[in-house]
Amino acid sequence: MPIPQTPTSATVPLMRHRSYFIHEGDVTFKVENFIFRVHRYFFTRESAHFRSLLSSSTIPGQDAPGSSEADPVVLDDATSEAFACFLWVFYNPQYSIYKATADQWSSILHLAQKWAFKYVEELCIRELEKLDLSPVDRIHIYQLHGLDPTLLVDSFSTLTTRDEPIGLEEGGKLGLRISLQIARAREMSRGPDTGNGLRSPSPVKVQGPDLQSLILDIFGLPKIHTNGAAHPGPLTAPAKRSDKVDRASALPAVCTVEYFPLMDADYHHF
Repeated sequence: MPIPQTPTSATVPLMRHRSYFIHEGDVTFKVENFIFRVHRYFFTRESAHFRSLLSSSTIPGQDAPGSSEADPVVLDDATSEAFACFLWVFYNPQYSIYKATADQWSSILHLAQKWAFKYVEELCIRELEKLDLSPVDRIHIYQLHGLDPTLLVDSFSTLTTRDEPIGLEEGGKLGLRISLQIARAREMSRGPDTGNGLRSPSPVKVQGPDLQSLILDIFGLPKIHTNGAAHPGPLTAPAKRSDKVDRASALPAVCTVEYFPLMDADYHHF
């Protein structure tokens, strides 16, 4: 079941978020029209940004920011739906077993980078690496977040060696620079184009290490050592791209935006 759209702030009164208003929590956030009460520990442990934001007041007798619903920490740089997805990383009931779409991981990664959650960022990269994404979608997401470009060598190679040239919609996602680099790689891997310019007429003549060297050179990437040298390549890359992990905990179930009014009489039954 897809994640429902979060109601707009113009139509929804202030609500407690059903999944992430936790009685035992010790910090309260307001995101759009939703109140979240969660555990300060996760934020102060991993993020210098939140350690500063949630630091105790220097005024004697004054509570720390976000200590009550009456004085929540307001987060204007996130949507309630994205924030719920971000919290899911910490409150996922299936320990270390994650399942989410590329768009959802991209949303979590955006906040992790914005708020300097290094380990959450690394988790997002590992999970994105496990997903079966098209080369174009992988390049688009990784470029969007400024991830290690050496993780894209396989994607660049696939687009270079496939029969079909880059289409208009794909070019829109890749951007002009990447599209031109791929076109150059396709040309150099096949030899001169003697056709009409719309499709490389000859088969790919460069394979294996030579193809990888060509890709690294055209895209300006550092060499990737795979023979036990001092620099074995990106630490976030899986040992084998074909390795898959069964993930039973689905993100949509916990990222659903459920809510109820602050004055709901049934709240104590939650």
